[in-house]
Amino acid sequence: MSNQQAIQPKIRKLLEQLNQDLFEREEVVRLALLSAIAGESIFLLGPPGVAKSMVARRLKYAFEGADSFEYLMGKFSTPDEIFGPVSISKLRNEDKYERLVDNYLPGAQIVFLDEIWKASPPIQNALLTVLNEKIYRNGAQEIRVDLRGLVAASNELPQRGEGLEALWDRFLLRLVMGGIEDKELFNAMITLSGGSAHGDYVEPGLKITDELYKEWNQEIDYIFVPPHVLGLIGHLRQRFIERNNELDEREHIYVSDRRWRKIVRLMRSSAFLNGRKEIDLMDCFLIEYCIWSDVGQLEDVRLILEETVVRHGYRALYELKPVQQLFRSLTEEIEAETQIVTKEKIEEKLIHIDENKQQYFSLAGFYGEDPAYIRIEDFDRLNKEKEVFIQVFEKSYEKYRPFQTYSFVKINSKNLVNKNKKYLIETEQAEKEIVSSRPPTAELIKNWDKQVKDMLAHCKAAIQILKEREEIDLGHLRRHLFIDREKALLIKDSLKKAGQEVLNLKLEIEKLQHGYQSLGAGG
Repeated sequence: MSNQQAIQPKIRKLLEQLNQDLFEREEVVRLALLSAIAGESIFLLGPPGVAKSMVARRLKYAFEGADSFEYLMGKFSTPDEIFGPVSISKLRNEDKYERLVDNYLPGAQIVFLDEIWKASPPIQNALLTVLNEKIYRNGAQEIRVDLRGLVAASNELPQRGEGLEALWDRFLLRLVMGGIEDKELFNAMITLSGGSAHGDYVEPGLKITDELYKEWNQEIDYIFVPPHVLGLIGHLRQRFIERNNELDEREHIYVSDRRWRKIVRLMRSSAFLNGRKEIDLMDCFLIEYCIWSDVGQLEDVRLILEETVVRHGYRALYELKPVQQLFRSLTEEIEAETQIVTKEKIEEKLIHIDENKQQYFSLAGFYGEDPAYIRIEDFDRLNKEKEVFIQVFEKSYEKYRPFQTYSFVKINSKNLVNKNKKYLIETEQAEKEIVSSRPPTAELIKNWDKQVKDMLAHCKAAIQILKEREEIDLGHLRRHLFIDREKALLIKDSLKKAGQEVLNLKLEIEKLQHGYQSLGAGG
């Protein structure tokens, strides 16, 4: 069993040495190392000359005694050039079709394949088995390959309809690389001495041995996946389903079940290398690198992931739905038992609304038998002290048209005067509900108190769970090996949001209890 506390410092130091004399390549190096330790493959998208091949060469130095294989694909590349030439002696003497795989891909631990999408169908088919099962079929026998990490690169994404979908799906991590942006780092790179960027800077004691690699991979499979992480993945899957339903099929983000399984193992590997026994929400940000298929999806994926972490990151740690349902049910019961609703006939001013949603009152008898109309906002401006001029409207063919301006004085809420003549605003009869209270019985209060006690106990337990999780997570969030520390702020927001949700429900429950207890005590 590995000493997990010592693993994170070892990997941090290893990453520092792998990055020596590389500039603005920390992200790709750390993710390439993570993918290799997890036994996965990584695809790098970028133009020539941005150190894609250098990443693979540096990755080799992370493993003690690792062999590497590197090849630039072309449309005329043959399986012999990738998997080794056919053994003439085997074919002649034993009538067996086998390749000499030493010094070729099946015999390497670290592989770099440039211009991967130019691979011919025979090469693609063999690669699929190697990447998915770590097996190479060499003639009649199956060779278990010791491939740690395969780094593939291209300056373009696979074209649709060319049969590359299966191979594209095998690359779990996908990154976009560009040139060096920082001016000082660019100057440092172009003035770097000859072969210094190609050197092995990793101390022998930091290199990962075969024994350690195998031991780590066994332990990675036992890293715990907590309920809130599973809950987050569930919400994320649903969010992408909803997104896909809103967009054209060409813009869909499809993540296979197999890919989700590999993503979870990648997060387990991240947790293990960070010295933890379970996945946390910082590990979940690795999903961003694993599910996009087009550069145009990158921003969308990032925003959806961040939003889901904040909204649902800790929701699965506690279950509020039963409490919320009980609260609504209890509220309805209390209202039914403590409220007396009676109806009273009242006269309400009749409101007319035109096609522009402008509201009017009608004045009875202003134009003889035909009513006149004034805007409610104008009526509100009238007062008892002096005359105010307002526009009067008439209705013609269902349209409210301005007729003339008149002066009015308001007498009360229903009457106004023009030239000493009183006009009444037309009204309609309506019913008004009058709610009065009655005290609940002692037996009802006792029953309600019991339900409230249970709900508050549930809220208290949820608050305690979040507090314990805060103590577990917040101490190490900003020391993550593979995710930028700024992401920790989103997780703090998630924790705060979850706590506020529970606290708000608790306050509503207490408010409800205070209300019916006050009635029972005589108001």
